Amino acid sequence: MKNQENKIAANKRLAELLGWSNLIEVAGALIGTPPAGAAESRGQAMVPDWAGDWAVIGPLATQHQVDVLHNWGSVHGRWGAGPNCAVRVAVDDIASKRDAATRMALTLAVIAKLEDGQ
Repeated sequence: MKNQENKIAANKRLAELLGWSNLIEVAGALIGTPPAGAAESRGQAMVPDWAGDWAVIGPLATQHQVDVLHNWGSVHGRWGAGPNCAVRVAVDDIASKRDAATRMALTLAVIAKLEDGQ
């Protein structure tokens, strides 16, 4: 259950940073008002599951130039070259699934990069 809560929290924070508003959780998913320019949504749409779906986190991580490094039971999402340009996700924290940990690391790295104003 904790992993699902972490995933929803990460998706919610990323949605906020990308301009989504009126976010609410419905049955383990998020819906809200997309950023301006999404007229086809009629003002409400399902928020992408960046932490759970390669099809949406892959392009976003590429757009924000986030790399991933697997290292001894953890996954690092990294952007830039500074010491504060990385996030770490322990594979054990994500129910021992490297695939899920990698998606979460990429999602958290994009969040951190946006929060840092980069």
